[in-house]
Amino acid sequence: MERVFTKRFLIALLCTVFLLSLATLLSSLFPFQNRFGSAAIVQHESAPTVIESDDMTPEPEDTVDVDTAPTKADAWKPKQFDEPSLTIRQAIQRNVRKEKRDKILLVAVANQGMGDYTLNWIESLKRTKQDERYLVFAIDDALVDTMTKAGHGAHVVRIPDEWFHKTLSSGFAKWLDKDYTPITHAKTLVVERLLYMDVTVWFSDVDIVFTHRGIYRYLLDKLNARKTQVLFTQETEQKIVNSGFYIMRPTDLSKRILADAIVIQDNQPKVTQQRAINRVLDELDLSYQTSPVALLDLPLFPHGRLYFERSIPKKYEMEPMIVHANYRVGDKKREALQQANLWYL
Repeated sequence: MERVFTKRFLIALLCTVFLLSLATLLSSLFPFQNRFGSAAIVQHESAPTVIESDDMTPEPEDTVDVDTAPTKADAWKPKQFDEPSLTIRQAIQRNVRKEKRDKILLVAVANQGMGDYTLNWIESLKRTKQDERYLVFAIDDALVDTMTKAGHGAHVVRIPDEWFHKTLSSGFAKWLDKDYTPITHAKTLVVERLLYMDVTVWFSDVDIVFTHRGIYRYLLDKLNARKTQVLFTQETEQKIVNSGFYIMRPTDLSKRILADAIVIQDNQPKVTQQRAINRVLDELDLSYQTSPVALLDLPLFPHGRLYFERSIPKKYEMEPMIVHANYRVGDKKREALQQANLWYL
């Protein structure tokens, strides 16, 4: 009797082992489908991502403490501005692009210290078929003269002195030197004025090079794909926006973002425009499902570190829309663009 029991036990054990082995084999061949229709998750060694840890480290300017709190939406009130001069109104009318929902103006703000970069920026617009309509707001008369002599007089206006909150330098402002933050502040002041003229502002720094002819239609489609009011490029993936290239519709939200950024820079002169804008965005709804603020993909709109050091667009066989020569100080911007065959002068 004991021998029969032992035999039956061994048979049962072998059957159990066989069934377990069979179940394992079948599960590997036919993964379990959950109720959402996706296969059961299997852990594999993760593939390399586009944005690595080094690119997530904020720059010093993005970590400056901001003591000025942004305005609550229900406490914010729109500003009142005098009508701009006829010269400015005519320049805008010449260069604005009229769409069904928007009057879009490609805008740059620069001084003579960035004169060569401005001309290089314009040449990149020409090569990407974007040079028919754009407007440079010149901080000084020297840049107006430079652009006029180069044949671009229809695309430049002098910023009225009353628009500024302080006197600005005409020289090349190196990153974070004493003239740098006032110039970034001036960019915000100009864009704010344009928003109150019911203009959708497509803003670009002049150390940017346009590289793709489809950029305008792409941005327009992104702007209209949802109830988007603001499109920003990024500094670090999903964490810090880059204020050197963006589109803003003339909504109350856009006006409030810039108004608060202006107050922050007025109260704390060492805070850059980019840091001020990011501080304001910290208080907003940035959910990808509901936010009126959307972000542009870093590989298509790369900053200098991603493009020049890491060659991200090339690595993933992507053609960028722009190249931003930031993360470089002084002549290093020009040298990087020259080495990448993006300096056209």
